[in-house]
Amino acid sequence: MTGATSRSSLIFLAAVESAAIGLLAALLGTGAALLAVRLVGSGGGIGAVRVLVTLGICTVLGFVGAAVARVAASVGAFRGSVREGMRGARRPVRPLWQRLYLDVLCLAASAFVYWLTLRTGFSAVVNPDSNPTLSLSVYMFLAPALLWIGATLLLLRLRGRLVTGLATRAAGGRATSWRGFLLVSAGRRGAAINRGLLVVGLLLAFGVNLGIFTATYDQQARIDAQLTLGADVTASAAPGAIRRHRLVKRVTRLPGVAGVTALDHTYAYVGPDLQDTFGIDAGTLARGTSLRDSYFLGSSAAEVLRRLRRTPDGVLVSKETISDYSLRLGDRLKLRVLDRADGRFRVVPFHVIGIVQEFPSAPRDSFMVADLSYLEHVTHDPGPNVIFVKATGDPISLAQRIASATRSDGTLVKNIREQTAQTVSSITTVDLRGISRIEEVFTLILAAAAMALFVALALAERRQEFATMAALGAPRRAVGGFLWTEAAIVLGAALCLAALLGWLLAEMLVAMLRHVFDPPPDHLAAPWPFLAGLALAAVVGSAGAAAAAAVGIRRLPLGAILREQ
Repeated sequence: MTGATSRSSLIFLAAVESAAIGLLAALLGTGAALLAVRLVGSGGGIGAVRVLVTLGICTVLGFVGAAVARVAASVGAFRGSVREGMRGARRPVRPLWQRLYLDVLCLAASAFVYWLTLRTGFSAVVNPDSNPTLSLSVYMFLAPALLWIGATLLLLRLRGRLVTGLATRAAGGRATSWRGFLLVSAGRRGAAINRGLLVVGLLLAFGVNLGIFTATYDQQARIDAQLTLGADVTASAAPGAIRRHRLVKRVTRLPGVAGVTALDHTYAYVGPDLQDTFGIDAGTLARGTSLRDSYFLGSSAAEVLRRLRRTPDGVLVSKETISDYSLRLGDRLKLRVLDRADGRFRVVPFHVIGIVQEFPSAPRDSFMVADLSYLEHVTHDPGPNVIFVKATGDPISLAQRIASATRSDGTLVKNIREQTAQTVSSITTVDLRGISRIEEVFTLILAAAAMALFVALALAERRQEFATMAALGAPRRAVGGFLWTEAAIVLGAALCLAALLGWLLAEMLVAMLRHVFDPPPDHLAAPWPFLAGLALAAVVGSAGAAAAAAVGIRRLPLGAILREQ
């Protein structure tokens, strides 16, 4: 009766302690998150009621979760102590999920759902051009969710054997040197190393996924705005003013200009349809604006520009026009263009050399792109009327300098920052920079803290072992080498895991949300400064913790530790 009462009391005390910790953590975490959202200006419309509801839900979840976890752990510990002797001679039984190969099934299901998503072209956006509406389903998140679960279970199945096997192999299978002794010692701590790999690796993978997805999202938002405006900065002028006042040379000399190109925005008839027509210099277009392969069908951007340079009467026709008039590559296309010499329309032959579905500053439906020199020759146009400028720094400052330098020439100057704020044709106009910066800062802090926690736990687990080595005369610096070795192994394995798993998760998310982007990205954007900072945070965290642990080893109370049972 006394034993049962004692166990009940211990379980109750454990539940109360964990519930208090969970309650405090929920309050602090939710409060910090809401404060961070408020600081970046994203919480203006949250309201006091929603704040209280959110705080209450998170607090209850933290309270209940901590209490249930601690009670379950305590009950399991008591049952284990009772059956400890009976299990000594019994063969260990693998968990059910391992016998069912749940990890392999999750990874296979993730790959199948991802393949199915790419094959069927599932769209998360309904009517993306005029009134974009986001329509999500649980099916969309199955691929990354199953990948995350499968990778975690696979790590649990391996139990660090892959990492420790590599460490043992690097040591040659036996300790013939101090370095080999350290590696072999680390190779025998597979469970501890696997715990660190789980925490640090999955956390870094989340950071890599977050950074790549956010960078890709920001990249496509800029591209969407650039498609509407044309370039970082555009300057429009009256026909002939750009060439007459040599505006291209004057703008090129301004500070902050990376490149300049001029084009002629005019109109031409395709049958009865009046369509926007852009005369470009294929040799200089890439200097003033950015082109992506996804703008063109069947060819890359570089190949299309080379083809246009080789074919003076070539024309790139929009996908809609190709479908409406059943055109094919190589067809002769007769356009009616305005001859500015006599003010009449005349029929001019062109040859279709490419299909374009997006182009800087072009409308989203029907348009054409032709060679500037040939277009000026057949229309007697006095010269280009638009300048595209690529900026090396702040486009707003550059736009102000261009406007000041060309004000007397009657130019109208716009910049991409203002255009980004005005663009309403895509869901990517939602600004994620504020909330993503908060999450990135949290990830950096948690990465450093996770490595520090691993080193601290390793010191606590091997406390008596280190004290024994120190009592036998081993230098404290050599004893600290065991911690450095384990930290280095966990950090290296975690970085490799994060690079692979984080990239896969970001690839899946971007693929599933590709219809959000207009146009879809050609490739993922890599935020190298953030990724380097993430790795550096983990290195700093492990180095700081190992240095602190080395100081702690020198101060170990050897006598008290060695007397511990």
